[in-house]
Amino acid sequence: MSNKGLSIVGAGAWGSALAIALRDNFREISLHTYTENEVSSLPPRHPALTVNYSENTELTFGLESIKKSECVIIAVPSYGFSTTIEDIKPFLSSKHKIAWVTKGFDSPNQCFLHESFDRTIKDHHSCVISGPSFALEVANDKPTALSVASNDKETREYWAKVLRTKTLRAYTNDDVIGVEVGGTVKNILAIAAGISSGLGFGSNTQAALITRGLAEMIRFGKSLGAKELTFNGLSGMGDLVLTCSDNLSRNRRFGVELAKNYTAKQAAENVGATVEGLNTLELVLLIARKNKIEMPICEQVYQVVQNNITPKQAVIDLMSREQTGE
Repeated sequence: MSNKGLSIVGAGAWGSALAIALRDNFREISLHTYTENEVSSLPPRHPALTVNYSENTELTFGLESIKKSECVIIAVPSYGFSTTIEDIKPFLSSKHKIAWVTKGFDSPNQCFLHESFDRTIKDHHSCVISGPSFALEVANDKPTALSVASNDKETREYWAKVLRTKTLRAYTNDDVIGVEVGGTVKNILAIAAGISSGLGFGSNTQAALITRGLAEMIRFGKSLGAKELTFNGLSGMGDLVLTCSDNLSRNRRFGVELAKNYTAKQAAENVGATVEGLNTLELVLLIARKNKIEMPICEQVYQVVQNNITPKQAVIDLMSREQTGE
């Protein structure tokens, strides 16, 4: 157990699950809420979880307690990432260790999350934490493996140690771009998997979507400088399989709602939680088109989201594409 504390910025399901999972690794955990009202309304547990917050976890609206923490985990949606970095900057020192579990791109600034971080907080090593990890299962101590990526060896080894519990295990990676791409594109592909499921298609279809979706992810990632091997690991194939296969995935549930011919707005309201694939879809395709990278599954998801075609037509369009090699 560390004698110093951990600050988790973002008291959503994922931030709350990490506070629960890491309860024995820190003397004090500060869980920072988005609104002041959440400080009193969230306890004893986050509504998406079945486990109470531990006694050494304090919910707080202010960011002052970051000063006395040893390390900081950012657990906010991607659209709020850059604002959060600005907010915590005044409370950081050069000694703080910083990581994020946010998956996606910084869509408002049209860049990677690590680029957004480096632009705001100069000369400070950071780390991205990703991999197949439903918050509910992490909070319930179900064995989970994660990927921690940083350009700095000491930083990624530090976070791998922080995330080591009886039921959590982290593997280190130096491919920050690859890990961030995997955590972003898999959400879009999960929407496609949800559409497929909602239309009543079977396991054959899902296997094809995952396999061909992985090919899209690899093409996209390599065009941005990622290593192909990264996509065979936890933050690539691992997270893709998980997010496409289970309705604990809010992106998959969003796709299921689209298959019922709800609009994107109505489908998101039905899910009732952040749909990261929807938030980053347009930017991913903007980058892909600029780099002339074919992403047919993601393109069809976009057309459905824009209400340009029906979900059934999207499947027809994919199946009628010109014959190519695998």
